[in-house]
Amino acid sequence: MGFNSRMRYDRGSVLLRVLEATRRSNEYYYRRLLLQLALVLALLAVKAHCSRPEVRAGGGGGAAAAGRAKYVESTFRRHFWSTADADHYKLSEDGEEAELVLDRVAASGFASNTRYLFGRISIQMKVHPGDSAGTVTTFYTSSLSGKHDELDFEFLGNEVGKPYVLQTNVYASGVGDREQRIKLWFDPTADFHTYSIHWNKKIIIFMVDETPIRIYKNNEDLGVPYPCRQPMSVFASMWNGEDWATQSGAIKLNWSKSPFKARYRHYDVEGCEVPWYKGEVTPCTSRKSDVLLKRATIQHLNIEQLVRLQWVTENMLVYDYCTDVYRYPKPHPECSRNSGLQDSGQDLEASNNFFYLDPSHTSSW
Repeated sequence: MGFNSRMRYDRGSVLLRVLEATRRSNEYYYRRLLLQLALVLALLAVKAHCSRPEVRAGGGGGAAAAGRAKYVESTFRRHFWSTADADHYKLSEDGEEAELVLDRVAASGFASNTRYLFGRISIQMKVHPGDSAGTVTTFYTSSLSGKHDELDFEFLGNEVGKPYVLQTNVYASGVGDREQRIKLWFDPTADFHTYSIHWNKKIIIFMVDETPIRIYKNNEDLGVPYPCRQPMSVFASMWNGEDWATQSGAIKLNWSKSPFKARYRHYDVEGCEVPWYKGEVTPCTSRKSDVLLKRATIQHLNIEQLVRLQWVTENMLVYDYCTDVYRYPKPHPECSRNSGLQDSGQDLEASNNFFYLDPSHTSSW
């Protein structure tokens, strides 16, 4: 009897202790929850304060309100993330200009936070002066998939006194080797110039400033793949391509001239975004996207643009895969359509009054 009474007492005591411990545990839990809630509210308040439009110097009251400027994150911080360390990817103080560095330690690059399926993508670039042989400086788009799509601007460095070569390339469903190379009619190391890709369902146009240097049409009816199903990110990079970049690899990179540097600014994009967390591309291929693409991209070349493209083809083109019979004894079916001459039935010779190029810009480059 005594043993059983003691057991009942012990059980009751344990129950009381459990209840007391539970009460204290709940109090701790709720205190911790309230503390966490307070921290979240504090962080939100700090973020709201940091994002508050700044008030410029001036009068008080309404004048101060009128002087407020909306906070906008800088271009490169908003659009890109670095694929290099802080010594090889550098931003200007205002975040509106980026510098890539290549040296013995590492290459460099940056990549966009957003993917696009069709649109206009452009940036201004200024490449490394002097001895740049063996270097490759790029601005391009890529889907990074197995059978990937890719659109390339690639500056191939050269020896002192010899001009850069600008190579463009197109990959579709993993099929590439569609290179074209041109000399430029200006020195790309002396100042910034704009390099743009207009990409829509019908055509891809590579442009330098206001001049089209290459077109690549949708020729899926001929069985030629076209990049129209995979969203692509935007990239830039600077790396060692001495095995092929300069005179097919005959001229190697001279590391004593490093570091090599390239600068980027004025990035601009208008395209159909495809979020990373979902791969749905239907909105970008529907008819509704046509309105965006007609506004953002060039659908076909006008007469002046056709004349400019023809001038580049006749005077600046130094390599075209379409005419490389050693690599491709059998002609590619798309080549006859990608010359640009089929974009208009009008006489180009009669349209020369639309086009003027300062001869001083072409004399040495």
